[in-house]
Amino acid sequence: MPELAKHRRRKKNEIERKGESFLSVSEISKRYKFHQNTIRAWVNRDGLKHMRKGPGSKIYIGKERVERFIKNWYE
Repeated sequence: MPELAKHRRRKKNEIERKGESFLSVSEISKRYKFHQNTIRAWVNRDGLKHMRKGPGSKIYIGKERVERFIKNWYE
């Protein structure tokens, strides 16, 4: 029997890996109303943990991690 994939695609800008949902920079921008460059700065300047996947090494960040980051810095 073939082994299940480690991650499966959910939506265009969302993936799931090991039970955790990951959102792309563009999806985070739409959902939480931040500019895409702001989100990239969180990754580069503030060290927000992320993963890169696909063509152009697209940045994906865990949904729970993003929500926690926003709560700590913006609320």
